Amino acid sequence: MKKLFISGLIIFIVFFIGGTITWFAFDKATYEKQNYYKTFSNNFSNVSVNTIGSEINVIKGKKFKIDYKGDNDIFVSKKRNTLKVTEKRATNRGYGLNFNPFHRNKKKLTLEVPDKKLKNLNVDSLIGDIHLKNLKVNNTTVINHRLFSMDNSNLNNLNFGSSGRKANISDSTVQKGNIKMNLGKILVNHSQLKDSIFLLNKGDILMKNMKSSNDIKASTKQGDIKYNFGENPKDTLLKLHPGRGKKVVNNKYFKEGKVGKSNNILEFYTVDGDITVD
Repeated sequence: MKKLFISGLIIFIVFFIGGTITWFAFDKATYEKQNYYKTFSNNFSNVSVNTIGSEINVIKGKKFKIDYKGDNDIFVSKKRNTLKVTEKRATNRGYGLNFNPFHRNKKKLTLEVPDKKLKNLNVDSLIGDIHLKNLKVNNTTVINHRLFSMDNSNLNNLNFGSSGRKANISDSTVQKGNIKMNLGKILVNHSQLKDSIFLLNKGDILMKNMKSSNDIKASTKQGDIKYNFGENPKDTLLKLHPGRGKKVVNNKYFKEGKVGKSNNILEFYTVDGDITVD
């Protein structure tokens, strides 16, 4: 009786595993067919992109173009000078989360934008990374909760909000910025920012190889602020306010916290962390 039970159990396990593998393999093939590619001749001035979990790349191109590779449905609407791209969970999916070990859940949406200044760009992803590259935009709003990066872009106004992970701004210009994060790290490299505010609840704010004149306010409750000039500072006033930490100014051009006129102000605050200017 015991041998019969064990034999039956083994047969059940073998067929269960075989059936599961067959189903997942079929399921994998089904989901990988959800791709979308389209070009537009329109000259849009307003663009909105919203995804669930797909990585978003907004880059410069010759014309407006959408290239999506993933397993969800993409909906595109055009109204006058506005282009709206939305990702929604595929209607043929029977479950919300991915339990299939054979299914590579790497979804990516790339939007190419012509080399002209957009009026408004809104980008929102629930759990996907967001990358902006080689863009010119008047008003930009970004909301995500993973990685955000911006390279070689010129933005008049930037509003960014995130619950955490990492924000990376490189080789870019921002005339007015409002960057808020709860948890993570903010990295700024070789950029020029005017009238910009960086607020971080927990984590470090690191700015390196910066241009000669920036006007920035930055604050982190638990973490350090490190600022490094890549050029000789010009007309800059330092206002450094570490709480339970120390302030260190290693840059030799500053005399009593000032270089030239006070046209540009670096105003940094920490509650529990150091502030360093090199």
